[in-house]
Amino acid sequence: MSKPKTVAEIREAFLSFFEAKQHLRLDSDSLIPSNDPTLLFTGAGMNQFKDEFLGKGRSMKRATTSQKCIRVPDLENVGATPRHHTFFEMLGNFSFGDYFKKETISWEWEFFTEVLGWPAEQFVVTVYEEDDEAFEIWNKDIGLGKDRIYRFGEKENFWPASAPSKGPNGVCGPCSEIYFDTTPGLPLPDNQGMEELPDRFVEVGNCVFTQFEREDGGVLAALPHKNIDVGLGLERLAAIAQGVPNNFETDMFAPCLSELESITSISYETDSENGIRMRRIADHSRAVFFCIADGVVPAREGRGYVVRKILRRAIRDAIEMGVEEVFLSKLLKTFQITMGECYPEIIEQEDTIKALVDGEEKRFREVYSVGIARLKEEIEAIKLKGEEKFSGETAFELHDTFGFPLDTTTVIAQEAGLAVDVGEFEKAMELQKARARAGSSISGDVFAQSLPSLLEESGVLRTNFVGYSELKLTTVIVGLVKDNKELENCQVGEECEMILKETPFYAEGGGQVGDSGLLSVDGEPIFEVRDTTEVDGYYLHHGKVLKAFDKQTVIEAVIDKKRREQIERHHSATHLLHAAMKKTLGKHINQAGSRVNEHSLRFDYTHPEALTKDLMAQIETEVNEQILSAFPIETNYTSLAAAKESGVTALFGEKYGTEVRVVNIDEFSKELCGGCHAKNSGSIGYFRILSDKALSAGVRRMEAVTGLLAIQLAKKEQTHLAEVEFELKAPAGGALDKIKALKNEVKTAKNTMKVELPSSEDVLQSLDMEKKCMAWKHLAGIKGNDLRKVADSLKKNLNHDLIVLTGGDAEEMTFCVLVGANEKAHAGDIAKEIGKSISGGGGGRSDFAQGKGRNNGDFESVIEKIFGKISS
Repeated sequence: MSKPKTVAEIREAFLSFFEAKQHLRLDSDSLIPSNDPTLLFTGAGMNQFKDEFLGKGRSMKRATTSQKCIRVPDLENVGATPRHHTFFEMLGNFSFGDYFKKETISWEWEFFTEVLGWPAEQFVVTVYEEDDEAFEIWNKDIGLGKDRIYRFGEKENFWPASAPSKGPNGVCGPCSEIYFDTTPGLPLPDNQGMEELPDRFVEVGNCVFTQFEREDGGVLAALPHKNIDVGLGLERLAAIAQGVPNNFETDMFAPCLSELESITSISYETDSENGIRMRRIADHSRAVFFCIADGVVPAREGRGYVVRKILRRAIRDAIEMGVEEVFLSKLLKTFQITMGECYPEIIEQEDTIKALVDGEEKRFREVYSVGIARLKEEIEAIKLKGEEKFSGETAFELHDTFGFPLDTTTVIAQEAGLAVDVGEFEKAMELQKARARAGSSISGDVFAQSLPSLLEESGVLRTNFVGYSELKLTTVIVGLVKDNKELENCQVGEECEMILKETPFYAEGGGQVGDSGLLSVDGEPIFEVRDTTEVDGYYLHHGKVLKAFDKQTVIEAVIDKKRREQIERHHSATHLLHAAMKKTLGKHINQAGSRVNEHSLRFDYTHPEALTKDLMAQIETEVNEQILSAFPIETNYTSLAAAKESGVTALFGEKYGTEVRVVNIDEFSKELCGGCHAKNSGSIGYFRILSDKALSAGVRRMEAVTGLLAIQLAKKEQTHLAEVEFELKAPAGGALDKIKALKNEVKTAKNTMKVELPSSEDVLQSLDMEKKCMAWKHLAGIKGNDLRKVADSLKKNLNHDLIVLTGGDAEEMTFCVLVGANEKAHAGDIAKEIGKSISGGGGGRSDFAQGKGRNNGDFESVIEKIFGKISS
């Protein structure tokens, strides 16, 4: 019988193997960590089992998964080394207080040598230098020779690394790593004096034995419940099983590399520069596709920033290979072929992924061309100063913002006779890597006890929510919380969170805000609920104590009914809006976020371009037609599989259990949703779009109102129109024609009006000479080219070190900066700073620069600040 070789075969063999050993097979967690806000991305198989390792989570003793992971601190190594990835799969088996070292080592050995059929003589292992137990199991039980068992210190073979000496305090333990020898004919390295194994040995598995609680002073106290966390890199296993030199030449990536050959007309070669680029594109595109499928869209910060960064690196590689057209989304099909069966989300979210990737790529190609201009501008400025060094910080800015690799900047700078300050660049890079590590690695307090586990330990039952049908009820206070700690009572005026046995208060979720209201005893309010949230089944009622009380007090809970009703109108309208946009714009439209409260609804959606007024009007009309049809809004519960099969819309990036709640508005809208809704579409009343704007490439935000708010908006617009009619002395039907005529008159007047420019002598004589040869002059009504002409006229007789001229009108301000030969300040840098200070921009040469921005009425303080900085 053939042994597993393909990625799919190895994944299934591993999961089946441990399933047969009574492990519960679970799906991969999302790349957005489900239970740990300290993590930017899910970076290990153990992340989803935080509570289980504490003995507080789901009732299971053993589990096995193939976990999607993202790690980004070592981006520069991706593609350049055989085994670095940003996205990868980690095969894992876990024990929560059940089996320990003997079973773990025995089963991993059985999987490698019997299931995969790899030669036993090609394995070596490492153990923690003080872990005699693991050493004995490998040597005596498994039969591995002592020359194949390497003892390393706490840096290499302890989790967290160096925990005994450096901390942090908390759960920790030794680990044993399993390595495959890729060149077995060579002599084994000496067992003495090494700190790590050489590159010929590929790490294929890591067994972490969490058996200690580290206390102050480095004391390692034995844990009463010992846990197992094993991780095997799937891509590495596939490379060894298929006998290829690196992970990228397995069946996982073969279709992608083939597609890249077709797109670039370049043959893939392992050791070539283009081979590295192709591998990097393959890795980064896969990471981007899976991140977007899990709800992480390219953005300016947080997880979205990471996605944007790696996406831009892939596009930059393609540009350097001569790819001039948008291409990245074409690679999606290659990973749907190799991974779609196991991870159907990259098939289900195909339209969204393509729309977002295409939009981001188009935008970046524009940014990249700006970066080239920025690089050339910087080189020109440096040469004008007579310098020979290119700033490392600027090189890093080009790398980080515009996607320029250091070697590209170095080559272009060298052609201009400049040397890049590599040390300064590396310092900036290391600072960024430190930030990435802080955001994407396991924190020291990863096993700190969560609030739900504390409450569960205290016997507090999870809240029963009845708010779909009840707006008030009599219930009991079962818990009080403040700063994630339980309280016995609360004092008047104190802010805290209350937990009730049952509650009508909806907890914030799915974009809908939490309910507010009052808790009362015998008709007297004792607690003002300002917001409601939920954590693992516990509803936290946030608010202020109005009268002292204790736990177990019987109270009446009443939500703010009018507020809830307006929230419900907005929530139901959001469903109608989503369906109307899919109908009008296409099936690629997906919700990428929402916010529903009593004031308005906010709907973020995937679409590559701005909407025309006609399209917005069409969407608005479609929604209002559904409202006027007065359809009943119905809910029912079903299985997730049945819901998807019936065509129900599952929201982009949301996580669902096996049973789901479906909200139906006739046949027009069917969505999975746990929120509160109007009983009938007619009760929404009226729908009006307030605005539509871009959030990032491929993602837009629409805001709207319903009900009385929409009616009030229409009345306000009617009042404004009446005022316009009065001022124009024209009826509503003729107001637009009158405005157009007036605009033409103004335009004609501007074109015929001759601006008389002051002479250079007049300007110089009026300058303030008391500021160390720095001066500012505002020339009212003069802007654009005319201001430039005045500035040019001053250059011949410039007797100041620095002059700033401003002009323009009440809305827009333009400015020019002139720097004399004796002044070291750079005009372009000053212009940038001025532009930034007035919500605009600027730039130019070392001796002359210009820009524009908004007239904020406080320009003098901006100039004073800049002059003061230069003087000092």
